[in-house]
Amino acid sequence: MIVIESNIEALKKSVFEFFRMKFRDNYKNLNMQINIFNKENRISLKLMENEKNINKNFKLESNSKPHFIINRFLYDLYKNRDGFDKSYGILTGVRPLKLVSHIFDNNTLTDATEILYNDYRIEKYDTDFLYKIYLNQKNIRTNSGLDNYNVYVHIPFCPSRCIYCSFDTTVKNSYKIDKYTKRICSDIDNYVLNFSNKPNSIYIGGGTPTSIGIENLEKIINSIINKFGHAKEFTVECGRLDTLSIEILKMLKEKNVNRISLNPQTFNENVLSKLNRTSNKDMKYWYEISKKLGFDSINMDLIMGLPGENKESILNSIKKAINFSPDNITIHTLALKNGSKLFENHYLNNSNYSGLVKSSKDLLLENGYEPYYLYRQKKSVISSENIGYSKNEKSCKYNIVMMDELENIIGFGLGASTKILNSKGRFTRNLNSKNLEDFMK
Repeated sequence: MIVIESNIEALKKSVFEFFRMKFRDNYKNLNMQINIFNKENRISLKLMENEKNINKNFKLESNSKPHFIINRFLYDLYKNRDGFDKSYGILTGVRPLKLVSHIFDNNTLTDATEILYNDYRIEKYDTDFLYKIYLNQKNIRTNSGLDNYNVYVHIPFCPSRCIYCSFDTTVKNSYKIDKYTKRICSDIDNYVLNFSNKPNSIYIGGGTPTSIGIENLEKIINSIINKFGHAKEFTVECGRLDTLSIEILKMLKEKNVNRISLNPQTFNENVLSKLNRTSNKDMKYWYEISKKLGFDSINMDLIMGLPGENKESILNSIKKAINFSPDNITIHTLALKNGSKLFENHYLNNSNYSGLVKSSKDLLLENGYEPYYLYRQKKSVISSENIGYSKNEKSCKYNIVMMDELENIIGFGLGASTKILNSKGRFTRNLNSKNLEDFMK
């Protein structure tokens, strides 16, 4: 058990998150007490673990942050212990690109590599990978600004609920779907728009947006277009094959939707059957129809670490996705989130995934896919990384500006977040209710 005492609550939380992410598989088995006190320009640390007692004092410089100083010390102390995850050094946040992009902006790669290791203990392999993402985002970053905005609409319905899902997702219910559609359309129609230009991107996500049927989905799309006009990038997630029809795909194309997701999650049918999802056996059929209809960009999502998977089967799924040659492939690592069936059933993953993350990166890079965005999640069973790859310069603009908080986001629907930038680059945030009944009221 880790016991942390500090006179600064944020510092206490930061140190705990450090241990939770660095010893992901066995942090609960650590037995230590840490006392940290910050007074004026000094930090004192006392660490007691088994028979080990360490006392350390740190002097705070004018612009140094206590949690970075403490976590650097802890990184150096534990980096050679079994089970310690060195990836991304002491960074434990969701958006590492937000921090490192400023360093890349103002330094050569050589100097940035040195800074990132000295300040954050990020090793060269991770720095080089982050730099690839930075370069692939650079054009979008350069053209982002306070006047740009993007629209997100959340559809919280699915044909069934996957065992790894933690969203407040409702299994298909005609009455609730019709009522929700009316509410969303009303919210969009009555929104007071303070921007004179059209959105940079529109993204309808879920859940599974195509599960609400062609009529309801078309109503929502019509409301979006009537309020905001068309965007250069318009994404609709069509994640589950059991929600698709040729009529839906044709309607999306006619409405100028130019990016869709067809999400297998895994091509291992034995694994898929236990996830409460339908088969991917018809993926080739639906992928070829989507290509024939002329969608500019198609994404496929895969999840690493699902129950029953091993390193070989995961890499085989990635190879099968590559063989389809979609414009985007997004690799998620399974996160055990509160509310999911896996979390409730105390799922433990004992498979050996050693080297899997690096192998997956190498495989995609070798086949012409470039990483274009990254975010990290806690409670992941393999790695905290979730990475979007693209080829032929077809990166998803929405994913970049949303994840790295580069532009305004107007969010509609259950749990959706609206983030409006101010002149200092900070957001005013408004979060919709995460409870469906409350949201409907």
